[in-house]
Amino acid sequence: MTLHPTQGGRQALFEISEESEGTQRMIDLIPALITLLNSEKVLVIDELERSLHPRLTKSLLELFLTHSKAVKSQMIVTTHESGLLDLEWLRTDEIVEKNQAGESSVYSLEEFKPNYDKDIQRGYLLGRFGGRSAD
Repeated sequence: MTLHPTQGGRQALFEISEESEGTQRMIDLIPALITLLNSEKVLVIDELERSLHPRLTKSLLELFLTHSKAVKSQMIVTTHESGLLDLEWLRTDEIVEKNQAGESSVYSLEEFKPNYDKDIQRGYLLGRFGGRSAD
């Protein structure tokens, strides 16, 4: 159950199922993130950005990156949100691509030097690093 303030200064009670998908997603993610930030764990999240505002998704990643080093936790995410491709958050050797056979391999953007663009979102959208064809 969740409580929401009303105009009359009262509170309205909502079932979790009545909340937006984004709110439900946060209710699912917050306990896992708290556990991750308080112990040496690995958390795998499929489609981190699903039903979340892009700024909220970035804030979650920033929160994790700011606090996770002290406890040596890891978060592994899949995403379709190219806006999360940022060298402030990713090491250049943390890129994983799945081939046509469904096999995954890790590669480094350093393989594309000296020509890879430091704006990896732009480079990805132009098809420079695999993962999708350029338009």
